[in-house]
Amino acid sequence: MLIHTQENNLAIPEKLNFQVELKPMSFLKESEKSFVEIPDHSVLIRKDTEQPLSIVGNRYEPTQYYDIIEKQTEGLEKSGLLKNSNFICKDFVYDSGRRFKREVIMKDLTIEPKVGDLVQFTQTAKSSHDGSLCNISDSTPKRLACDNGMLQAIWQLVFSFRHTVGFDVENLVSIFNSSTEKFFEMEPYFKTMANTKISVKDVELALKQTICKRKATKKKNIDHREKLLGWLINQYKKEAVALDDTVWAFYNALTNWATHPELYDYKDDSKFYNIEESNKNQVLLFFRSKQWENIAFDPIRSNQFV
Repeated sequence: MLIHTQENNLAIPEKLNFQVELKPMSFLKESEKSFVEIPDHSVLIRKDTEQPLSIVGNRYEPTQYYDIIEKQTEGLEKSGLLKNSNFICKDFVYDSGRRFKREVIMKDLTIEPKVGDLVQFTQTAKSSHDGSLCNISDSTPKRLACDNGMLQAIWQLVFSFRHTVGFDVENLVSIFNSSTEKFFEMEPYFKTMANTKISVKDVELALKQTICKRKATKKKNIDHREKLLGWLINQYKKEAVALDDTVWAFYNALTNWATHPELYDYKDDSKFYNIEESNKNQVLLFFRSKQWENIAFDPIRSNQFV
């Protein structure tokens, strides 16, 4: 969940400024009424609340979230990005501090695929205390209109580091500079999508063959997920109101589903963070598919708005 938002400021909020430490792992041996320590394993806890976060092996080295933030901040400063743009900083925490994410959205580094429809450069740092994530630096375009993360299989700069190895300032400066260059290289690609005409039937067929595909059974002789298909087509139609019947509208319908799982009808106890990662992977696989290639790179379609 989002815990803090600030503009042109990268200060560490109090909710992220906590420490974690390792404690011996043990169990109560009933027959002797004593605790027996388990070798080669430890419990990672929050020092402020003593809440257990995860069980880790003996080679695990704890990473403090504020260390990640400080290195990201120094890297952004040295790269010059903060001098070239105003920015918004958003901090997210999930599962009582087990995972965190910081987004730094560059308000003035933008691409405009369609008049009035802006995509902003976003640099994200992620980490976890439960083993679900390494330390990650993720540079992704983000659409201003609906806050969609612009996933793209041909350009998604994600750098993962085990613990803090490699997550050093000089390495991050290099990553941020190359990410900025790649971001602007995407402009003609996004504009091509905004000028490539498709139909609802094109969208439906592509989804039935990929993301919504399922194996038919005797009980239910349908080879696609009807509920998801209906939701995605409806989302495409909503996007098309402003973006016309284009590949860009389809692209945004998919990234909306991938980055906003709370908008789909999942169960109340669903862990949206895990669902978001799963949906992102499905969409990225789709962007590598023949179905997407046939829609997005068809020269006949792309000339229909010229």
